[in-house]
Amino acid sequence: MGGSRLFSIILILSCSLFSGTESMKLYYAKGLDAYRNNQYDLAIQEFETILDNNWDSPELYYNLGNAFYRNGNIAGAVWAYESSLSLSPAHADATYNLKLANLKVKDRVDLPEPPIYMKWYMGIKEHYAPSIWINITLFILLVLSLTITVSRILPVASLSYIPGILITLFFCSVFFTLHAIWTENSINQGIIFSPVIEARSEPNTFSARLFEVHEGLKVSVNQTSENWVEIELLDGKSGWVENHQIRLIQ
Repeated sequence: MGGSRLFSIILILSCSLFSGTESMKLYYAKGLDAYRNNQYDLAIQEFETILDNNWDSPELYYNLGNAFYRNGNIAGAVWAYESSLSLSPAHADATYNLKLANLKVKDRVDLPEPPIYMKWYMGIKEHYAPSIWINITLFILLVLSLTITVSRILPVASLSYIPGILITLFFCSVFFTLHAIWTENSINQGIIFSPVIEARSEPNTFSARLFEVHEGLKVSVNQTSENWVEIELLDGKSGWVENHQIRLIQ
């Protein structure tokens, strides 16, 4: 009796999950069709419905970014491309389209080129999402364990240097993994969504105006307070804006 009830529960949950997946696929297909027919408002609506149901993917954000861009919503395009890259840092199309969208951002800041060693390091770290780095680290650890085991069973001189190489790769991978996880969990960023907003000294409309920012600008988010968030610009300036004026990067 208990087993039958458990089976029924599992069956119901499985059917619900399958139904939900099929619904999201339908919304996605409708969004793509709307985009191909130049119905960008409808495409955005369909893609946003999927996000509202807590489903996401790099390709979903990428296509949403394209719809926003074609619809003239630069802030939405920047946000969607950034969200796509947060899930899949190596997404070449999202990277390229983000550069195009950023050209239309009024407050964009062109940072100086970092030192070559820093460029290489960041290029490697940001090539994969933290979950991928974790898998890479575990795979290297598995190969290292197998190699050590084999070398003890079959003491072949030509295999003696391999564990040393794998240990070096393992610790490098651990470092990249920890840095990627720290970046994901400690750095919050968002995109300004209102055409122009005034950052204030405190989280209320009566405090002093500090500076203006325009739509499409990526900012760091330091803290929140009810309906307000504190943003920080690349030059170190910080101020409070209402939370409906900014959209956090996923």
